[in-house]
Amino acid sequence: MQKKIFILSLIIFANYLFVFSQNEKIDSLLVLYEKNKNTELISEISRAYSQIRDFEQTIVFAEKGLDISRNKKNVKKEAEFLEIIAESYFHTSNYDKSLKHYEAINKLTDNYEILDKKGVVFLGLSKNYWRKGKYEKAIYFGTEAVKFYEKKGDITNSLKAKGNLGTVYLDVQDYDRAEKLFDEILIVFKNKNDSFGIANTYEKKGVIKFFKSFYPYSRKYYFKAYNIYKSLGKELEAAIELGNIAETYEMEKDYKKAVEFYKKAIKTEKEFNYYSGLIFLYQALGRSHFKLKKYNKAKESYLTSLNYINKIGEQRELINTYKLLYQLYEETGDYRSAFKYSLSAMQVKDSIVGIKVRNQINEIRIKYESEKKETENKLLKENQVLQQQIIKVQKKENRKQFLVIIIISLLLIFIVIFSILLFKFNKKNKKTSLILKNKNTLLNEAYSDINISIEYAGKIQKAMLSSFENINHDFSEYAIYNKPAGALSGDFYWSKKIKNTIFIAVADSTGHGVPGALLSITGMSFLNEIVTEYFIQPDTILNNLRDKIKKSLNQKGNFKEQKDGWDMSVFAYNEKTKEVQFAGAYNSLYLISGKGKNKTMIKYSADRQPVGIHYRELPFTVHNFKVEKGNIMWLFTDGYSDQFNNEGTKKYSSKRLKNLLLSISDKTMNEQNKIIKDEFENWKGSFNQVDDVLITGIKI
Repeated sequence: MQKKIFILSLIIFANYLFVFSQNEKIDSLLVLYEKNKNTELISEISRAYSQIRDFEQTIVFAEKGLDISRNKKNVKKEAEFLEIIAESYFHTSNYDKSLKHYEAINKLTDNYEILDKKGVVFLGLSKNYWRKGKYEKAIYFGTEAVKFYEKKGDITNSLKAKGNLGTVYLDVQDYDRAEKLFDEILIVFKNKNDSFGIANTYEKKGVIKFFKSFYPYSRKYYFKAYNIYKSLGKELEAAIELGNIAETYEMEKDYKKAVEFYKKAIKTEKEFNYYSGLIFLYQALGRSHFKLKKYNKAKESYLTSLNYINKIGEQRELINTYKLLYQLYEETGDYRSAFKYSLSAMQVKDSIVGIKVRNQINEIRIKYESEKKETENKLLKENQVLQQQIIKVQKKENRKQFLVIIIISLLLIFIVIFSILLFKFNKKNKKTSLILKNKNTLLNEAYSDINISIEYAGKIQKAMLSSFENINHDFSEYAIYNKPAGALSGDFYWSKKIKNTIFIAVADSTGHGVPGALLSITGMSFLNEIVTEYFIQPDTILNNLRDKIKKSLNQKGNFKEQKDGWDMSVFAYNEKTKEVQFAGAYNSLYLISGKGKNKTMIKYSADRQPVGIHYRELPFTVHNFKVEKGNIMWLFTDGYSDQFNNEGTKKYSSKRLKNLLLSISDKTMNEQNKIIKDEFENWKGSFNQVDDVLITGIKI
């Protein structure tokens, strides 16, 4: 203990000596400045102020040096002072002014004497656009910076550029690309014994593990970074790690521990006026207070975060703060304020990272990665090996799923081959009407055979769906209304029991028919694999399921690829404690309690994101509640509410469906199931069914 106190004292004393010595140096330089106002001296004074983070004085002297350099037409010195000013504005979170000065340097780089400043410009523009939430520009200029320094053989600045680019990839959730860059950087830093660089890279590794939901591993990296920063006397950087550590505790629902670390981080970051960091910390502190039901403290934290956002114009986090305020006011019954912030969130929703931005980001990434063809081929081979391993696991665990996939695949291949042969046959033999008639007869027979085969595949698929026979004795009653739009369905339901916990899932695959059936079979297979006694929380199940479908379909976020996946609702019911945990992707859970006039329906909202690739992927939210005997839980896909009436003029709507379920809840589940079926058929009439329909009700 005494040893630790001694070391800490040395660090504090060393930091004091550094600041003291810098102030002495500045005083000496200012004395010389009064006698001789040359640019070299002004440059030294500016950088000395920058060392002690007095950026206001840094800018004052750098602007004086800039004026002198311009009057003397010294382009090299002009670029140097512009860089000092741009960096100072960046550190004080004034990104617009920082960009303005970097762009001024860019205009000067045509001069052969300062061509080496191109890398500085690219890196500076990338950092500022990242802070402003303009990711497509941040990645473009970050990539240009990496290429510039690699071409020059400048290892130090190349590492800096790669680190910056990796951070931007983190923000757009391309974790594989980010981790690859940070692993490369870490090796170099360790070889150079660069403690600060190692700490910074550990932090980024922690962020990646965090977003992959590996919170203990994430916290391990954050603590490593924290300890190194403390040993180096880097108090601001150490405070940032405290905030990161707090967030891991928050995700593990240890909110008291989270509040403790958030407050420690805020205390230090306030001393450094680190506004962009304080925005995140006050958001997070508010979330933890909210979970602890300390609503006034949560409100105070959210509004403080909003003030910092408005102060520095960091729009990236504006929508998140609006959403947090909306949830708070909704929870406390202030619906007017809740509506106000909900509307504000909707207005800025697409202005931060929209589809257009995603497309531009991917175009830039493709352009850069085309120059790294050898690395890409290696990754492709690794993905192919991974695909083969997944197929082997699926084949081993569930022969039935594999059999259906083979049958459907062969049918599709048969259709393609038959169509090609038929086309060639028509081309060669369309001279006589008799031969054409014979071909049409053959085609009709083949079409009939294919329909029969698809209907048989549909029967196999139905047989694979969980019938609830293994758990029906655990519930009072249940109802399932499953009506595919064709012979094969993209909707599916699934169940499993582990010890005292029963899992129920209802899902809607992308598309219907043959593609939807393939995805539904894949979903059931993955659920059987994921849900074990070690992975029983619904939000964890959905997070892991998303990772599996992305890896299985090799989804990289490219705007040209198909965004396949599921809308899904999953709950876990503990028979002994009557506790329910629920998580959903677009599809919510509805709980009906009470009888007669006292009946109520509670909605447990799903996250507005699918189980699959998405432009802004966040960890899924889990809802916890208790149920009583006679309560009914309803899960359903959107096929019922999206069905048009007999005239094809209006949809049934989710509101009408919820009113129907509430109105018939006093009846037995068998009676309710019949009413739901009759209501659908009467509404649809002779109009075609537009989508697969699946409604599941469980009565406790």
